[in-house]
Amino acid sequence: MKKVLTHIAFAGLTLLSLLPFRLLYALSDVTSALVFHVFDYRKQVVIENLKKSFPEKSASENKLLARKFYRHLCDLLFESFKLKTISPDELKKRMVVANPDVVNHYFKEGKSVLVLTMHYNNWEWNAILPQLLKHHCLLVYNPARNLNWDAYINQMRGRFGGELVPTKRILKRIMDCEKQPHATLTWLCADQRPLQNTHFWTTFLNQEAGFFPGPEALARHTNFPVLYQHVEKVKRGHYRMHFELLAENPASLPPNETLHRYVRKIESLIQAHPEFYLWSHKRWKHQCPTQNNRHS
Repeated sequence: MKKVLTHIAFAGLTLLSLLPFRLLYALSDVTSALVFHVFDYRKQVVIENLKKSFPEKSASENKLLARKFYRHLCDLLFESFKLKTISPDELKKRMVVANPDVVNHYFKEGKSVLVLTMHYNNWEWNAILPQLLKHHCLLVYNPARNLNWDAYINQMRGRFGGELVPTKRILKRIMDCEKQPHATLTWLCADQRPLQNTHFWTTFLNQEAGFFPGPEALARHTNFPVLYQHVEKVKRGHYRMHFELLAENPASLPPNETLHRYVRKIESLIQAHPEFYLWSHKRWKHQCPTQNNRHS
């Protein structure tokens, strides 16, 4: 019975993805109102995160930010469903690269790169990257606990030519690819909450926050150029990517310098337009276990 219900649910999501965007956004408007005013989905988490991140803002200002966040979150939800059936040409019109040469010149030189980004604006539509850039794209992800859901969302994400690689297997996959003549782009959404015993802690949006050491370790091990990808929301359903260099030779930098640059970059972008960050995530759940782990 559970298997039947799962297939029915996935069929429903597929049918939903066939709706035109104007209907999806109408559904998004209704859903955001219900989530914010009726169901209170993680509302306390969102308000508390905003209050601590922006102590200079009034309660009414943070409540308005929360309302904008839920509206964007519901847009993101329905846009993500659209990945199931949207055509590559349509998605390329909606997810544009402003400066592809920043990445492509490394491909011309035969160099692989690491690309760091965060849960900001629409990160799911980065599935189109393989059709916008020249590198072979390795899209790093954390597997979902539900294997059926994991398979469903990864089928959507992989429709456009990207290779989905679980976090724990990414270093081996990179090394395997380096034996081949084609340069790779390894894409990581690097702002997820790590375990409490992580070794990198810093002040992030006025709070102690830990970060996964994986991006730093990958950068130092491979010495690939490290780029940051910023996704800008142009208007509803339309985004523009910008790439910039974080570290040309990360292995030559002091320990954790690449990760430190990443944190300061995402912090400045969130502060500029906070409504597009994933505030429902319990980002600050853990506390730094020792000051020896803390970086400025």
